[in-house]
Amino acid sequence: MMANFPILQEIKGEWRSAKTMEIMGLRIPAYFTDDPRLLYDYIVNFKTKSDDVFVVSYPKAGTTWIQEIVWQIYHNGEVNSKRIEDRVPFLEEAINPKASQPDIASLPSPRLIKTHLSYEAIPKGVNEETTCKYIYIARNPKDNAVSNYKFLTSLAKSTGLNASWEFSADLFVQGKSTWSHWDKHVLGWWKHKDDANVLFLKYEDLKKDLLSHVRMISQFLNKPLSDELLNRISEQCTFNGMMKNAKSYLLRGTEDGPKLLRKGVVGDWKNYFTPEQSERFDKELLAKLDGTGLEFEM
Repeated sequence: MMANFPILQEIKGEWRSAKTMEIMGLRIPAYFTDDPRLLYDYIVNFKTKSDDVFVVSYPKAGTTWIQEIVWQIYHNGEVNSKRIEDRVPFLEEAINPKASQPDIASLPSPRLIKTHLSYEAIPKGVNEETTCKYIYIARNPKDNAVSNYKFLTSLAKSTGLNASWEFSADLFVQGKSTWSHWDKHVLGWWKHKDDANVLFLKYEDLKKDLLSHVRMISQFLNKPLSDELLNRISEQCTFNGMMKNAKSYLLRGTEDGPKLLRKGVVGDWKNYFTPEQSERFDKELLAKLDGTGLEFEM
């Protein structure tokens, strides 16, 4: 493979990480394309529109949740049975024929787009006329690491992954899991939280008060909604509400494929972390937030 787009896989004894390709400083899953340059070219040449809406996160931080909320805000609370990435396609999988999602370029405006790109890598407008909106959701790193591990494990056949929780947690801290360093990703977006076209959210805050955050998102999108509709969307976008439409959150629409929804709780990390792992995450990840003003409930 080309030297400037290396294929990476961490190996320790019998354990193997997911295969990734390094593009724009990020470890993107290698199964997205056989030619990393094609994906690189697609991202850097992507033409934004002024009313594009990007739902952004480090993977497994609540992306699907925000995709569904944004979809329902733009569609008056409609619960749609089509899979979520047919409705809000994934930018990084745009050239992957196996993803079988809509062509983003041909979507009607406003285009709703999911991505895990860093602030530095994400497509941006070049002037005020092409300024689009970005909704970023972040999650505490301990829950994020567990959810990421469970999801990548469900994709083992595609990713080449064969990993224990201990090995995966180690990769997460080192920034050698998919999409690289959690802290750099989150802090890169946090620095722009006050930009007029960026809305920075935290998973834990939505769990505490979903209604006020649905209202906040609708206002950010300049889509004011009635109290009745805000309440309905909030109820439909709880974890239990979304599970009533569970087939919408299966990858590639398969009946038994990997699921984008798992538990939807805060604090599940306590069922997986040893005291030593928890201390390491505190020292090597959470400590990097000191002085930034960004804090997470655990």
